[in-house]
Parts: sequence; C-alpha cells; structure tokens
Amino acid sequence: MISKAVNIIRLIVACQLLLHVFYTNGQNGSTPVCIETDSLACTNLHFPENWKSKTSRKITIPVKIYKTQNPIPSPPILWLSGGPGQSNMDYEPPSEFLENHDVILMGYRGIDGSVVLNCPEISRALKGRGDDLLSDESIDFVKQASGECASRLLNSGVDLDGYTIEQVLYDIDAVRSYFKIEKLNLLSASYGTRVAQLYAKFYSRHVNKSVMIGAGTPGSFIWEPAMINKKIEDYNLLCQADAYCKNKSEDLVKTFDEVIGQMPKRWFFIPIDPGKVKVVAFGMLYHKDTALQVIDAFLAAKEGDYSGIALMSLSYDYVIPDMMLWGDFLSKGMIDYDSTKNYGNEFKSTSYPLGSPLSTLFMDLGVVWPVAQPSSDFSDLNQSYIPSLVLNGALDFSTPHENVESKLMPLLKNGKLVVFKGAGHVADLLYRDEVIVGIKKFFLSGGVEFEDTTAIETFKIKNGFPKIAKIGLGVLVLASSLLIFLLYKAFRRLSRKLG
Repeated sequence: MISKAVNIIRLIVACQLLLHVFYTNGQNGSTPVCIETDSLACTNLHFPENWKSKTSRKITIPVKIYKTQNPIPSPPILWLSGGPGQSNMDYEPPSEFLENHDVILMGYRGIDGSVVLNCPEISRALKGRGDDLLSDESIDFVKQASGECASRLLNSGVDLDGYTIEQVLYDIDAVRSYFKIEKLNLLSASYGTRVAQLYAKFYSRHVNKSVMIGAGTPGSFIWEPAMINKKIEDYNLLCQADAYCKNKSEDLVKTFDEVIGQMPKRWFFIPIDPGKVKVVAFGMLYHKDTALQVIDAFLAAKEGDYSGIALMSLSYDYVIPDMMLWGDFLSKGMIDYDSTKNYGNEFKSTSYPLGSPLSTLFMDLGVVWPVAQPSSDFSDLNQSYIPSLVLNGALDFSTPHENVESKLMPLLKNGKLVVFKGAGHVADLLYRDEVIVGIKKFFLSGGVEFEDTTAIETFKIKNGFPKIAKIGLGVLVLASSLLIFLLYKAFRRLSRKLG
C-alpha cells in the first residue's frame, strides 16, 4: 500500500512536469501513424543519409500534407517544430490556416524517419551519480555515455555527419522541389526558428513569408547565466506589483539565491539533488503557468518548507532522462558548441543563483559527439528582406526577446517583432486564438495586428508543489497508519487463537 502511495505521488508530479517542463511536439521519436483522407495526404520520401556523400545510403523521411479546400490556395505553410530531439510530425494546424493554405509537416531526420538516433545510454546516465547532478562526476558520466552511444551508432552503420541542421535544409528544399512548390511560407517554433532562419538565408528565393514563435538567435543553444538571471528579475518586477508575492519576497533573485544556498539534503524521506532542482526549475520557468509553480515552491522554501523543492528533485528522474532523443539533440544542438570553452567550469563558477544548468550539463558533450558541424560562418545570418513576423514572450527563459531585439531584428529588414508581456516560451502562444488570427492575417496580407491577453493575474496558485507534497505525505501517513492498524488487528486475532 505504501509503495502504491509513493507511485501515486510520482505519477502526479511526473504528469504535471511532462506536460509543461519544455515545449514538446512528439513522443521521443515515435512518429504518429499517418492515415490518408480527403484532407490529409501521406507519403515517404527517400533521401541520402548524407547529402554531401555520393555513396550515401538512402533513408526514409515521412511527409504529410493537410490540404486546404480553397480552389485558389495561397502558398503552403511548412511547419518546423521545436527541439532538437523531438518530432516534427504531430503538429495539428488550426482550421483558420487551412482556409487558404496547405500545411506541410516534414519529418526531422534522426527522429521521425527510418533512422532514429536513440541513446538509452545517455538517458540512464542523466539520472546522475552522487548527490548532485551537476557535479564533475555526474557530467563525466553523461559524457562517457554520450561517447558510448556515438560509437554504437557508428558501428551500426549510421553516418552521424548526415544529421546536422545543414542536412535538414537539404531535406526541406527536396520536399519543396518534389511537390513542385515555388515558394513556401515558413511557420516555426523554438529550435525550428533556427532552421527557418538558415533556410531563408540559403534559399531565400523560395520563401514567401516567415513567422517565428519563440525565436532563437545564432548561439541560442547556449543559455547565458546573466540572461537567465535577468528573466528572474523580470518576474520579480511582477512579483513586487502583486500583494501576495511581495508579502512573501522582497526580491525573487535573493530568494532563489537563499533557497539554493540553504538547500537541505532531503525532505522527510525524499532526497534533494540541487543539480536536478536547478534543471527542473529552469525547464519549468520556460512557461508562465509552470514558472508560477517554481516561484511558489521557492517562496515556500524561503519560509523553511522545502516540500515543493523536494518534489521537483524527485520528478527529474521520471521526466528529463527520456524527454528527448539525445542523439538527435546532440547532432543538431552542437552547432553552437565552441571547443575552446569549458562550459561546465564557466557556468558553475557564476555568481548568479540558478546559473545555466542545461548548458552546464550538456554543452561540454560536444567534445565527445563525433559530428562534423558546418563551417563556423554557416549559422551567421545575412540581411533578409523576406516579410518576417517574430512572436516572443516577455518572460521567455529559453529564447529571450532581448536577444531577438539585438541580434535578429536588425537583420530582418522587412521584419516585425511582437512581444507578449505575460507569456513565456512557445506553448504560451502557439494555440492562442489571438495569435492564430494574427498569423493568418500576416500570411494573407502581411498585416500585423495582435491583441495581447497574456498578463499574469496573480502569483497565488491553488495546487502548487508544496501542497501536492503535503497531500502525498498525508497519503503515506494514512497508508502507514492503516497498515499498522491492520497488522495490530491481525496479531490480536492471532494471539487470541494461540491463547
């Protein structure tokens, strides 16, 4: 009974985080089955595993097209989802887009096609060693596992050089050519915006318009500690304007610093791993609703209640290790890796309380992942005159709008940035009615008109992690008491029989 209660707690926590920790578009490389209908076309295309090799074997890439019923359609929309390490095949286009456009979903090589870069070695290693996920021992363990996975894939005949972002660009243009499309509208999110930017750079003549949601910039696979801290400061400004939050904390940055610095080893029977807490906290800060959960847990911990922090630590093992296809993540995400830097040492020595947990954990893996990335100037962007619309949340920790304003918008000579004041990363925006309507208008006429309804109403939430922890503990206490009572009754009956 106790084990069942523990599993209930784990299920509650894992389900909440699984829905929100990062913006996800698929289930770890499991491509949904495509069933053809009058409004959906399915096909598999055969491309070289490595477009740069004349002797490369063929791999299969799935494509599905949601078809408009408009007899005079506008240029089709190509969807490019987030990741890397997540599927590009399970986006469901709104009916508003299908009024005028076909919507094309093309599988990402390495995850949706016939070759899947799965790395169970990394998933196992990501549970860490010792009592701190971000310790040198744990990171070296993940690094060793990454090398083992790469060796296994290479020995099985996989050409890892065929799974970079550059190769994805070749896929996109091959799909465009196969369907005899002159110009594409690009609709992209998060990592997909990097793909869209590079496709527009190298194939500008084939891009009609581009909409980027949660736009990244060159180098954005590395999260800088100073910017992460800046976004906590942005939440602090909202906190100080909210009576409930202000009463709990005079300065959220200071609260984060104090809670992390005074973190206990455990809460009751649940161990607390500071590295896992940082990784989960950073991931949950991506989106508004889960960011409020993190802040709620830290506010409670400031008052000595580390129950929510403990559940964040507990949840890590049930969500993060299997959240991505790590081979695909590394093959494409290492485009920003700089071999002259030691990311772990640099980011762990920072004075900012949260540091940069994901960059600390992953970026040094570039030294063992044997993929030949494109030349150093490949990801540099040129000036572009393609009509472009960029939608970012003001509270986005993953792709901060400040980076977009300084690094991307000066190059988009026909671009417009809209910042939603109370939104975080992609999931806070993608399916909002006002966003869908605004994108539809932009693709049709180039006009930009949005209503922003993303404000945070209150920091006081009903079912935060501290509350869940106490409910869970109560379940355990009740289960234990019931078990003791049943054992007591059983022994009483036994003693009467023996007496």
